[in-house]
Formats: sequence, C-alpha cells, structure tokens
Amino acid sequence: MLNSLIKKNSLVVIGLNAGTSADGLDLAAIRIVFSKRSPKVSFIGGETVPYPKLLSLGVNSGISNRIRSVDEVIQLDRLLGIFYGEQAKKFSASLRRQGIIADLLASHGQTIRHLTGKVLGRNKKESGSLQLGHPESIAEQTGLITVADFRQADIACGGEGAPITSYAMWQLFSHTKEDRLIVNIGGIANYFFFPAGCSPQKAKARDCGPGNSLIDIITEKYFHRSFDCYGRLAARGRISQRLLILLMADDYLKGKCGPSTGRERFGDKFADKIIKYGKQLKLNGLDLLATATELTAITIANSIQGFINKHALEKSYFLGGGFKNRYLLGRLKAYLPKTSLISIDRLGYNPDYLEAVCYAVMGAMAIKSRPTGLAHITGAKKQSVAGRIIQPPTDKN
Repeated sequence: MLNSLIKKNSLVVIGLNAGTSADGLDLAAIRIVFSKRSPKVSFIGGETVPYPKLLSLGVNSGISNRIRSVDEVIQLDRLLGIFYGEQAKKFSASLRRQGIIADLLASHGQTIRHLTGKVLGRNKKESGSLQLGHPESIAEQTGLITVADFRQADIACGGEGAPITSYAMWQLFSHTKEDRLIVNIGGIANYFFFPAGCSPQKAKARDCGPGNSLIDIITEKYFHRSFDCYGRLAARGRISQRLLILLMADDYLKGKCGPSTGRERFGDKFADKIIKYGKQLKLNGLDLLATATELTAITIANSIQGFINKHALEKSYFLGGGFKNRYLLGRLKAYLPKTSLISIDRLGYNPDYLEAVCYAVMGAMAIKSRPTGLAHITGAKKQSVAGRIIQPPTDKN
C-alpha cells in the first residue's frame, strides 16, 4: 500500500487540523501533483466540525493543565482519535460520491502542550510538544495511510517544532515576482514572509504572541460567551495604557525567547494576570477586553512592521478567526497605515481550511521522504522530514 503511494505522481490528500482555539476539527482535501520542478497543489474542498461538548471540555481541561492523571491523557487521546477517524471517514465518503478517491490522510492532532526550551534533553533545556488524536484510530477507521506527529522530527533535531507549516505555506504562497507577508490570527498569532523568488531556506516565520486566546478567555470569564463577535464588546471598553505597559513586559514580547509560543504562556495564566492587574487598576471587563485586544494588535504590528517598511509592502494577507474581529482589524489598520489588510482568499485558498491544507501538503511530502522542517526557522540543527507514517490494519492473515 505504501509502495504504491510512493510511486504515484498525483495524490488526493485529506488534511485534519485542530487549532489552538480548540473548538473543533477542520478537514480539507487537496490534489498534489509532483513534477521535476515543484509540486502543484489544488484545493478540492473542506468543512469544519465542532467538537461535541464533552470532548471540548476534555480538550480545554488538557490545555488548561486541569487533567489529573496520565489515564485521562490516554482517554482523551483515544477519544480524539476516534472522533477524527469518524469525521475523516464521512468526509472521504462525501468525496467518493463526487468521484474523488482519497489516497492519504494527514492529521496534526490537538496540541495540548507546547514547551519551548523547558525540557531537559542532552544536558541542556530543549523543547517538547504534545498533540493528541491517536492516528492509529484514524487509520483503522478510514483504511487510509495516515501521517501524524509533524512536530516531533524537528524537535529531535533540536528545534522548537514550530512554526511547523512554514514549508507548506511557502509551497502554497511564495511568488516569483511579489514579496508576500501572511499573518495568521488564530489562538496564537504568527507570520510568514516570502521574498519574491525565494527558496524555502530564505523564508521567514515566527509566532507574534497572543491572537484570539486572551480575548476568548476574558470574554468567557466576564461575559459568558465563547468569543467576542466582531469585537463589539471590546469596542465598548477603554484601552488602559498602564495595563498595556505591564503586559508588554513579558519576555516573549520583548524578543527574549525562541520563534514559537502557545497557550502555556498566553492562555489562562496570562489572562489571570490581566484580571489581577485589572482589579488593582479598577478596570471593568470591557476595559480588560479592549486592552487584551490592543495587546494582540500591538504585538502583531511590532512583529511585521519591519517587513512592511523595508519591502514597501502595499498588501498584507491575513487569515484566522481574528481577521473576522472588526475591532481588532481596525486597531491593526491604525498601527499599519502603509499596507492594506487583505483576506488570503484573494490568493485562492479558503482561510478557514488553510492550516488543514498545509498538513495535507506536509503529509504528501512525508510519503515522498522530502524534508519540510525548516531548521533556520525552528532553530533545529538539521532539516527533517516532518510526520510519522501509520499504515492501516489489513484483513489479510
């Protein structure tokens, strides 16, 4: 089965992604055609499936470090794998009804913990990352070879395992004549910059800091809503410059850390810090929300302003749930007046499924043993082939 995929020049791949917002599963199908030059990728379709309530509670407990035992981690891993397998099987069947046969699955899984420079390795602190979603269960239910654990090879080479989709983003969006800056405002915000005609080794990428994570947590705590729809609540608050100064003192935001971060830093603990400071400064929930949104806007602007100025970028491309937050978008425009903020769908990809598309690309590259771990971005000592290949069980004795 694997040998036949290796020999194929054209693959239909389903990518699965569960982002840092931890609200559900994105599925996307692509066709990738390999040639002597560069693979060509075309988008087939996608869908998003929300997590069932109990599964969502389990995921958020894991992310918030409220899981009490290894037994619960194992249980959550299996439940996620079964859920992903069920949804991938349904999605594959819907493609089959259109005459499209999937060759391969690629699943990133749900990130539960991302530790940068905190794991004692070879006599020094290295990185570690944990994604749950039992890929063997996905392969068993779908009957398809499944590629998973995309971060681990880079981590073994001394990298942070993030931003891990940099190669795939380069494959999809680098251009021979246009410099392109792409910003993803998910739970954590990050950017990708591809100078015109650049090789993957000239690409640049980094996490900016918080995206929607703090905004969502504070919205839930004060207003019992899962997110601030269009930023309407934040627009009613007042930005506290005193609070903003305190928050900007974080080491990651001062550039003292590596290229990646996560909700371990900009999640519940950081939100609790915002609330604590807010009480001392006598701020209400709307003010805290406005200030948290401002923090996201400032940290993104600080991260990308240099590219915009140096390369005179008239356009910057955005995706992620944060791009739907009109108040946040307005604040970004105030900080970035020299560039137009444009949805990435102008470049031919639905932003709701783009990360799932990236993992589909990486899964196909893994089958061909082509490296996608960009060491100069993640801090690794070597390039790596991202992804572990799982073959489905067979009925043959």
